[in-house]
Amino acid sequence: MKENKIKNIIIITLFIVIILLIIAVIYLGLKNEFLEEKYEYLNENKYNNSEVNNNSNNNNSENVENNSTQNISRDEALDIALKDLKVDKNNIRDLDIELEYKVRYGKTIYEVSFDYNYFEYEYYIDPDSGKILDSFKSLS
Repeated sequence: MKENKIKNIIIITLFIVIILLIIAVIYLGLKNEFLEEKYEYLNENKYNNSEVNNNSNNNNSENVENNSTQNISRDEALDIALKDLKVDKNNIRDLDIELEYKVRYGKTIYEVSFDYNYFEYEYYIDPDSGKILDSFKSLS
């Protein structure tokens, strides 16, 4: 009888520990998602504001010479990905271009994804330099 009580206490304790671990994992996942959305929002506004500033600077030739870093546009990011794959824009489907904060790179990047010939392609492109940071190919 005493052994059954001890077994029951151990089972209940393990059950509580497992529930607490599940709650912690869910909490950390939601917190990480919230932080990524926060950084994405802040960085999108940063790039949108810098595009506005760059456009206003283009009217003044002195400011154009002093502005050494240009952010690439979504269309330029797409062109970079298509040039790398050697594909024409008319041959792709399900195009999606997003400016997202990625923890892996520690900054906001363009995520360009599209389907071509039974595959889904995903490109991560630096919006400051236009450099391809990573690319993936998977069956669509």
